[in-house]
This record gives sequence, structure tokens and C-alpha cells, in this order.
Amino acid sequence: MDAGGSIREIPVARLGICGFGRAPSNTVVLEDNLASREHAMIRRNASGHCTLNDLGSTNGTWLNGRPVQAPTQLKSGDRIQIGRQTIEFVQEAPPVELPDPMAGRTQFFMDQQLVSAMVIDIRGFTQLSAAMGERAIAAMMAEINREAGQLLDAAGAWSVKFIGDAIMAIWLHPANALSRRDVVTVLDVISGYQEIFRLAEKRHKPPALLRFGCGYNAGTASVGNIGSGAAADFTAMGEAVNTAFRLETATKECCCDILVSADVFGALGDVRIQPEGLIGLELKGYDRKVAALPMNFGGVGEFLQAFLAA
Repeated sequence: MDAGGSIREIPVARLGICGFGRAPSNTVVLEDNLASREHAMIRRNASGHCTLNDLGSTNGTWLNGRPVQAPTQLKSGDRIQIGRQTIEFVQEAPPVELPDPMAGRTQFFMDQQLVSAMVIDIRGFTQLSAAMGERAIAAMMAEINREAGQLLDAAGAWSVKFIGDAIMAIWLHPANALSRRDVVTVLDVISGYQEIFRLAEKRHKPPALLRFGCGYNAGTASVGNIGSGAAADFTAMGEAVNTAFRLETATKECCCDILVSADVFGALGDVRIQPEGLIGLELKGYDRKVAALPMNFGGVGEFLQAFLAA
């Protein structure tokens, strides 16, 4: 990054978000009156691809001489202009796509199947709704849910349910095992959700930063259509799904952002890993402690590096 004749190197961690602007909350704080308070952001996904987003800035974000009007994937050598700052994007190692263990296989519908369940819930939604008013909160949630639906569809989620201010996503695993790719996919979704929330803050100006908790579990569940022929409703039910909801609730008590059940790691078929830091949780409705790994958003990238190296 070239700012006023000085050059700075700014790393973007895997699953990390790098914000640019005059506000002190940004990763890179710009002392430039041509830059907006929250001007732009770069997000790096699990495979290493980086995406540039303009956050509705007054003077725009420019990529290789063209205005950025939609999220744009970056390549090494790209030049970004924000106010008086010129940023050269350098990617030393190419993105690495993990193989899909189910590629080329026919997936048969079964009543009982291994699933992974992710539940995300907005923190302090009641207070947020009261402060913003019904119309404003409805408009913001409609946008968040629409973008989250697109994110989960791209991530291959089999079922997505919007439940008030919460969202539940289900992935099927017909091979009766998870792969590292499956876990990376969910972590990538969580990172993408952070980006969706930052964009919603910029567009809708909620009175406080949007925060969410996430529970992630794997196990056997009953899957199928609980609706009718006229109104199909494909979903998963069972303890595996219930535990994901309980884990999300427990993030508040554990003062963490994410709780990943130990069953996720136990279901892996392509690697054996027992992560450090597992804790035993007393969840409502369970007569035994449930082992889970607590994480905060800032530590997901570091965990991912170790996970992929295992």
C-alpha cells in the first residue's frame, strides 16, 4: 500500500476481513478526507480467494482504473485506488481448492443420514428491533436473509430455514463421513456472514454493531419432506440439529462467537484430529456434557491453517 510516499504491507488472513476507511474501527485507518469512514473491504475466503467490496463510499473505490460496483475477485497485481491511496494486491501463493469427496456420485435420499447443522442467531435482536422500528428492521433482515440465502446456496446447503432472526442450514453427507472440505465450507460461510453484516451496517445504520453467535454440529438425523406435495418442506430433525441450536445459545455463556461440537471432528473421514481447547458444556435438555471447541471470529483463520495442515 502506497500512502503519501510511504509503503506498508497489510496481510489479509485466511477467512479474514480487512476494512479501509477513516473510522478507527477499520483494519487500515486512512487519514484522508477523500476516503469515507467505512470505505471498502477485502475478504479472504477459505480457499484463499480475496474479494474487494466498496461500502457505498462517497468517492468510490477503483480497481485497475475502473469503479468497483459489485463484489469483485482480486488477482495478484491488481491496483486499488481509495482516495489518495494506491494499493497493489499481491497474492504470493495461489488459492487452493479442496477436492469434493462426493463429486461424481449419485446422492440417494435416505430417512436417516449423517448431516452437519449450522445455526446462526443475531445477538440482542429484541433491543435492536425496538431501537430501529419495525419497518427498518424488516428491511435490513430481508436484505441479510436474501444475501445469506445466496451464500448458503453457493455453499451447497441442502436445506436453509429462516427462523425469526436465526438461520439454520443443513448439509447432507451420503458417504457417512465429513471431509475437511465440508468443515472449511461452513467456516467460509461464517466468514461470509460477517461480510454480510458489515455491509448491512453500512446500508441500514443500526444503532450498534451487528453481532451473531454460531453453533455447528454433526450427527445422524431424520431427513425428508415434512410438508405436502403442494408445499414441500425439506428439513432435518433430531438430536444433531437440536444440539446445534443449543450450542449457539451457549456461545453467550461461554463469551465466544462460535461453538463447534467435537462430533464434527469425530465424523471426519479423511483426517483424524482432536483439537486442543475442547470444553465440556452442560446444555439444556442433556443429561451429559457435550464437548465443543469455542472460537472467536479473530481466531478462525489460525485454526483453519492448523486444520488444513493436519
